[in-house]
Amino acid sequence: MSLNNRKNKALRRRISAKHPIYEAVDEKYRLLNSGYNGEKSLDYYLKFFPEKKYYILNGLRLPDYSTNTYFEIDSFILSPNFILDVDAKNHKGELHFDHHFEQMHQTYEGRKKTYTCPLTQLYRHRLQLKRLLEANKMAVPSIESLVVITNPSTSITVSDYHPGAKNIIRAPSLISKMEQFEKMHKKVVLDNKQVQRLVKLLKKLHTPLNKDILQSFGIQGSELLKGVFCPVCDALPMKRSKRKWCCTNCGHTSTDAHLKAILDYFLLIDNTITNKKLREFLLLPSRITATNILLSLGLEKTGEKKGAKYHISVERLLEMCNDLD
Repeated sequence: MSLNNRKNKALRRRISAKHPIYEAVDEKYRLLNSGYNGEKSLDYYLKFFPEKKYYILNGLRLPDYSTNTYFEIDSFILSPNFILDVDAKNHKGELHFDHHFEQMHQTYEGRKKTYTCPLTQLYRHRLQLKRLLEANKMAVPSIESLVVITNPSTSITVSDYHPGAKNIIRAPSLISKMEQFEKMHKKVVLDNKQVQRLVKLLKKLHTPLNKDILQSFGIQGSELLKGVFCPVCDALPMKRSKRKWCCTNCGHTSTDAHLKAILDYFLLIDNTITNKKLREFLLLPSRITATNILLSLGLEKTGEKKGAKYHISVERLLEMCNDLD
């Protein structure tokens, strides 16, 4: 799950359902979660690709040198002969691809939404990838693109004259489509060293989106729900007693329930925290307990006593996210 997804999920958890912005946050969460589930569904079919033959990098966010922006790739599949750029779609209901206006229309439960056609986005990716490889003095193999519909119940239609229809497939067809690309691209473009160098380059250039989500929705930190959620019944807040967190709703006790709350703080508010801010966010009265908790996190510390600050890097934040999944 991307950092952006995690931030949206944390925000949805930390604002009241009665908050005027809740519906917008919830809708964004559902959209991001649908995309994530689509990517996870795609992973099942990607496991059939031989590891020695293909390198698969998921969730890449790469720089576009010409516009000083970034572009995102769901699944980047690299072979010595070609590159495959896969965009996974998990939309429900009916999808119609309109080539003339370069749009994708979704109809679900009586509501119609319109998006930019993903094939148009994938065409742009080809140009961006080509520029990126050339700028880094890498050989440029042929770049193929697929829109993969991962929801098996989704109905798909295309405009009669849609030239890209052959590149819109359902997830089970991915394996046979890959075999077609192999037959089309028999020439080896990248030797083993070049493949390794390209993979290393892409991992280095990958830059996770790390935007200020509160600013995106126009929310102040003071509007967030404070405290530690119960990991069993989700009640808020738990109370600290004798080195444990106790739920006043269901009676569950935990020694580490505060970790997810601290993760919420780092995802939503700041990458730096102090003893006072920790106590305020966890609704924790004890300064000594707060100090012990902060020291147990193993974060970089600057300053001493009341001026002490604890800092978390993006890498450590992602590590913490994975540990608490």
